[in-house]
Amino acid sequence: MADIALARDLEQALGRLLLRRNRSALYDAVLDAAPVGVDRQTYPVLSGLARLGPQTAARLADEVGIDRSGTSRYADRLEATGLLARSPDPNDGRSTLLSLTPKGTEAVALLRDALTKHLAGRIQDWPDWQTQALIDGIHLLVDAPQG
Repeated sequence: MADIALARDLEQALGRLLLRRNRSALYDAVLDAAPVGVDRQTYPVLSGLARLGPQTAARLADEVGIDRSGTSRYADRLEATGLLARSPDPNDGRSTLLSLTPKGTEAVALLRDALTKHLAGRIQDWPDWQTQALIDGIHLLVDAPQG
């Protein structure tokens, strides 16, 4: 069992990682390669749909941490550029599903490639075991059963 000092160090490290300026640095690296229509506001919607598949605006908003009205506005912008499409939700006739178009899927691939290259530059001097330990630790933290 991890001791409280290690848990406190983890809390501090995660807090720093989640600071807006650190997220912004990652977004900057990714958005340099972004197609028209993808910016700081629309990127989480696009990325969320790529990870989760078709979603209603309400479900996507909950998952990516943006309010529902913002998610809908950003989806409008992505739809206007052909990156996102709307379709009726087969499980709820009152709802609409947001999904990536083939153009949106291509955009996500470009953005993920840009992020991968950025991260490769950040970890290039790390020993492989240290990189793998970080990856394993994130999986343990995020994928652990809640309870």
